[in-house]
Amino acid sequence: MLDLLTSILTGGATGLLGTLVSFGTDYLQARQRHAQEMDLRRMDLDIVKAEGASAERVAAIEAESERDQAAWSSLEASYREASRRWSRGDSKWLVFVDVVRGLTRPGLTFLFVGLVGVIYFTLGGSDMEILDIRPRIIDTVLYLATACVLWWFGARQIAKRREGEVPR
Repeated sequence: MLDLLTSILTGGATGLLGTLVSFGTDYLQARQRHAQEMDLRRMDLDIVKAEGASAERVAAIEAESERDQAAWSSLEASYREASRRWSRGDSKWLVFVDVVRGLTRPGLTFLFVGLVGVIYFTLGGSDMEILDIRPRIIDTVLYLATACVLWWFGARQIAKRREGEVPR
């Protein structure tokens, strides 16, 4: 009978111990799942905050871009209007100013290209002063002529691209 009683008591104790271990394991797993869930929620919150900050930066950049575009459009429109206003003026002086302004670029271009030709063909003397200064004059005039020609034709191409005449 003692064996029976010992078996019942030890079996019951083992069953209770198993129940306690199961309860403890379930409790620890629940705490771990809760901690994981909290970590996931924190990460979700961090992602939402990062997305919000990113969207805010994108919106600020787009707004700045739109402001810059509007400023450039406004400046371009004011330049166009100014040139139209001069030509429309009742005053002959404003028309004269517009003609001079319009001829400045091509005039400078032809002047410097012609000057390059004159210097190239006429400065061939043997005077020491001419020989010393000739390379500087040639370099300067070539620089100015190149700048004028590239400015003239380069600015025209840019203006045509803005107006949609030349494909990019």
